[in-house]
Amino acid sequence: MRGMVNQTARGQVKRGESGADSGRTRDRLLAVATELFITQGYGGTSLREIAERLGISKAAIYYHFRSKEDIARVVVEQIMEVNGGIADRLTVAGKDSAAWQRAFEQIIEIALANRPLFLVWDRNDDAFHKLFADDPVLGPQIEAQGEPLANLFADPTLPPEDRIRLGCAFGAMMGPLVMFTTFYEDLSTDVLRDQIRTTVSALLAQ
Repeated sequence: MRGMVNQTARGQVKRGESGADSGRTRDRLLAVATELFITQGYGGTSLREIAERLGISKAAIYYHFRSKEDIARVVVEQIMEVNGGIADRLTVAGKDSAAWQRAFEQIIEIALANRPLFLVWDRNDDAFHKLFADDPVLGPQIEAQGEPLANLFADPTLPPEDRIRLGCAFGAMMGPLVMFTTFYEDLSTDVLRDQIRTTVSALLAQ
């Protein structure tokens, strides 16, 4: 009997469901919740809607997550991890303009692979800040997540032209993927990748 119900990080595996199946269900649940948070907002999304989209009962969600806030927590943790990876690559590149090209090649791939996370953050920034403002772990992470990039872009020891080039390159990447994404929905990932790479490379080469 002990092996029939296994504990997971956020809940329990349903009886008769293997660990692999449970993991896939959890991943699908997160993907659907993220999509709904993007289109309807965190506040406008209910567990019932998530369950209906997945074709499962609302009660089944509780095998994986305790609440909608618990789902949001995992989504935000993923966002923080991705943002940290991007900041790390630019921080490592530091003031070496040649290294920026290599860093942005990696960052563009990260951004394309995690586009839903950037979108869900863009559409729910205020809601997530309020939701986790008093969280002892996630709250400080959210508040500090933009500091590495801000410190690099505002570095007074960098020549002004380099600071502007970095900012423009970052904006050229995030604009089509996040801020103005609805204008580019007709473009494939390959087209976006190629055009963003070309534009960013041209900006950094100036």
